[in-house]
Amino acid sequence: MPNVRKLNQDEVRTLENKGKGQRKIIEEQYDEILGEYAEGDYGEATLEPGENRLTIRNRLKAAARRRGLSIDFRRTKEDLLRFQIAAAVPAPETPAPAPVAPAPKTRGRKKKNA
Repeated sequence: MPNVRKLNQDEVRTLENKGKGQRKIIEEQYDEILGEYAEGDYGEATLEPGENRLTIRNRLKAAARRRGLSIDFRRTKEDLLRFQIAAAVPAPETPAPAPVAPAPKTRGRKKKNA
């Protein structure tokens, strides 16, 4: 027979509130960093050993997009990212697709009707 016990409120709370995932925590950190910047501001990010330039750049771009802004990166060397916060570029409107022309007649001998 198994041992069965009722969980107390603290145990239930810890089970139900699993907390935030690693990705969500990183998102919030980058949102907080870019929260200090306004449109037209410049910034610099110095990479720590083991950090990937492309990853940091993509995270900054995503945080800017969530705030309705865009971010322009300047060319730099080594472990430095220089950027400027800019207004978000609106997505270009896609024109309505052109009507499809009927397929050209097939070539060759016509099929025999039965």
